Amino acid sequence: MTDILHHPHDLPLGLGCSRLGSVNGTTGDEARLLLRTALELGIRVFDTSNIYAQGDSERYIGEMVGNRPDCVICSKGGKYLPLSKRVMVPLKGAIRIATRHLGGARKTVSLARSKPMPTCWDGPFLTRALDASLKRLRRDRVDIYMLHSAPPEVLRRGDAITALVKARAAGKIGLIGASPDDPAATAAALGDPRIRVLQLPLHLGDTNYDALIAQARQQGVAIIAREILGGPAGLTGGTDPKGFASRRITDILSRPDIAVTLIGTTRPAHLEAAVKAAQARKHQG
Repeated sequence: MTDILHHPHDLPLGLGCSRLGSVNGTTGDEARLLLRTALELGIRVFDTSNIYAQGDSERYIGEMVGNRPDCVICSKGGKYLPLSKRVMVPLKGAIRIATRHLGGARKTVSLARSKPMPTCWDGPFLTRALDASLKRLRRDRVDIYMLHSAPPEVLRRGDAITALVKARAAGKIGLIGASPDDPAATAAALGDPRIRVLQLPLHLGDTNYDALIAQARQQGVAIIAREILGGPAGLTGGTDPKGFASRRITDILSRPDIAVTLIGTTRPAHLEAAVKAAQARKHQG
């Protein structure tokens, strides 16, 4: 079932692509360079969503990765851009320039990003979102498709997953997953046997997911770790970022209950450091 995520010669690292082409992330050329670097370093898992960078994240992945059979693409649906953000899309280039030179503009953009996106979980909406993602990704099928931050009640109800099951039967999805934001939603996702992959925020020092990860392993549900450098004990308090990141990556990669660890970065140098840490861990064990 999870063979799609397990290739013995591949690194168990994936690139988190939420900022590819975003206002306070990368430009087009920077996004292409990052993806090119990831491929050259041996990274074969790429995580994105229909809302990331107003769809540009998927577009750059489609351009640089496309239908490569050796790569695993994970995307998500359920969230959508509100009208206030859709009308700003044509101005994204100018906004990006402002955020790079004006501290106040950067703070405004960061505040806007922190606000929750509107969601819709009905079948027709998810089908349209998936089809649009496939078009941007230049693929007929996405390897993993997840409900993006679905709340517990949606996961327990199950009709959103039923829509994804139909899409899988049509050949559009490989594995069905969920990317929950809290333990309650994670527990609800584990109650639906149709969900085969979970993407979880594993902050340093947070033990709230430990029992749920153990349950997932018993059920044969693959875990993709995200936000491993975040949280209250993450890259704060004067900790050396480079040293901390390498140690944290090594610690996560030593866990047999984690299938893939996502590295969310926009800098090729940071990606190279993560790969070196992963390679060192691989040679040790």
